[in-house]
Amino acid sequence: MRIEGSAELSSALREASWAHGLSEADLVAVEQSVHERRFAAGSVVIRKGEPSDHWIGVVSGMVKVDTMEEDGRSTTFIGVSRGGWLGEGSVLKSELRPYEVVALQESRIAFMPRRTFMWLYETSLSFNHFLISQLNARLGQFISVVERARMGDTSAQVAFGLASLFDPLLNPSAGRKVRISQEELGKLCGLSRQVVSSGLHRLQQVGLIAVEYGQIRVIDISGLNKVAGIAG
Repeated sequence: MRIEGSAELSSALREASWAHGLSEADLVAVEQSVHERRFAAGSVVIRKGEPSDHWIGVVSGMVKVDTMEEDGRSTTFIGVSRGGWLGEGSVLKSELRPYEVVALQESRIAFMPRRTFMWLYETSLSFNHFLISQLNARLGQFISVVERARMGDTSAQVAFGLASLFDPLLNPSAGRKVRISQEELGKLCGLSRQVVSSGLHRLQQVGLIAVEYGQIRVIDISGLNKVAGIAG
């Protein structure tokens, strides 16, 4: 892990959805308070039980949010890719982190101090509008995760894990393709690489995606969402 700042970090902050309604003075204040850290794939970005001292955003790479059960089993909730921010609920409540955030790929993560986050929360109407939309979208995502797990339909789980990475609010920089290996997608879905490979093959056969070298391209996002059980 290395701490630093960069021109790319500044661009990521200014291009973030939550920053669109801020004044230039507000943006400069945010830039001065936020720092960036680099994490190797597999590194823990945030540990369960730590104080929620920062709101975090993915400048590059991808992270997964999961929790470890008492029996040692790990449950993955969501994946967040470049341009996505997470952890606002815990920061708002000033609670200990109820989950762990792990770098799925080599990642650069922005850390916004809670005092800056709360200043925006208390002074910016546009920031509050963003938070309401983000929290609502995240709640829907968590409900879908639970529903997919209960159904036990691995094809739907693969479709959901992939489709969630293309959510325009939660992962705004995704576009139509995502650089992710089948092993990484398996870790995100909580499935083996073999099961993920089979699921992706079926999704490709029906024309929803194209599996390319080192990446997956979505051809029919609405069709993928339908298989995943995500409302359009």
